[in-house]
Amino acid sequence: MNTFFRPLLLALLVAAPVAASAQPLAGNELSCSVERSSFARFLAGKPTPVEFRAAYSCVTLILPGDNATTEMRTDDSRYFAELDAHGRVVGGSFH
Repeated sequence: MNTFFRPLLLALLVAAPVAASAQPLAGNELSCSVERSSFARFLAGKPTPVEFRAAYSCVTLILPGDNATTEMRTDDSRYFAELDAHGRVVGGSFH
């Protein structure tokens, strides 16, 4: 398998079960529920911000330098990311 398709295939294989774990509530209100062990495995793959947003569409990804409000959130709806030198998400925290 060439070097382009291997990371893409890995991202797709990881993203499918991860995306299934983020379930919206009935109606217009979204509740973002992130299963932490699968989320940690996803981050271990060092996703790009685009891959992160595709896999966890209910989580607002806050990148370094982005403006964000400081209100208290009790769900996992906002993730403040730490990036590596290549711009990939390698860690962070929910606020």
